[in-house]
Amino acid sequence: MPEIIIHLSKVKENYERLKKALPNAIIAYALKANYDKRILKTLKEQGSAVEICSEYEYEIAKKIGFEKIIINGFITKQLKCCLQNVESAEQKVLGLRGARMKLFKDSKIGLNEKEILKSKWDCISFHSSRAKTSEWKKYLKKALRLADKTSAGIIDAGGGINEEKIKLLKKTDKKLIIEPGRALVENACELKTRILMIKGKNVIIDTGINFFNKLSMSKYEVEVIGKENEKKNHVYRVCGPIPTDIDNIGKHNLPRVKAGDCLRIKNCGAYTMSMASNWTRKKPRINAKEWRNALRTLPP
Repeated sequence: MPEIIIHLSKVKENYERLKKALPNAIIAYALKANYDKRILKTLKEQGSAVEICSEYEYEIAKKIGFEKIIINGFITKQLKCCLQNVESAEQKVLGLRGARMKLFKDSKIGLNEKEILKSKWDCISFHSSRAKTSEWKKYLKKALRLADKTSAGIIDAGGGINEEKIKLLKKTDKKLIIEPGRALVENACELKTRILMIKGKNVIIDTGINFFNKLSMSKYEVEVIGKENEKKNHVYRVCGPIPTDIDNIGKHNLPRVKAGDCLRIKNCGAYTMSMASNWTRKKPRINAKEWRNALRTLPP
């Protein structure tokens, strides 16, 4: 059965790197990326805030003990929080009140400029993790303009923050919130899986899109366990066992492999465990011995 290994030291390193880059920003982990309690406790101990988008996630955050909670999404119930970025100007909140910008005309998410300018706000928020830096820069500029017009002292720049975006954020004079998910947990997990069958250039492994179900921004790396130092001179498409051709994680350069070989698939900590299902296969199990060993590597 496939196994998930969690490296908590990576979670800590990722958080520290972002905090060093933006020391005055509130880093609010996007809970939807991974709900594992070991990861959540590690981030809480580092001082992370948390971003949630449902009452279900709010209860998880409260159980872990996060003190600073940022709320996004279509939550109409009043929940005690640090900040809520609303989806309707009529929403009443129990915390600072933010307006999330609508980035596309027909989007269901956010308020348009006219709606935002009718009120005063504590925060102007925009979320576009897939945007190119040039496009993202325009969103930031608009958010800053709206913040000045509505007396908002905070900019919430969401997730997908890279080095170029960090440089732009450092130039602002507003208080900052960022909401990383993938950046904190993606490289903190790996999957150990077994090859069931070789079909031409297709390598069929024992887990599929019931786990690897969000591929658009993923950066999976595949190694053959025991053959890490061999030349990767064969191109295989790594596929799951579910009977559909969308069940694959792309082409990878590997040594020659055979049925029974074991693979290590890295960078699978984001939007896998939290979205995994039992659809046609059991979910991969977490190898408790491995993550405990990872925990021991954390400095006191």
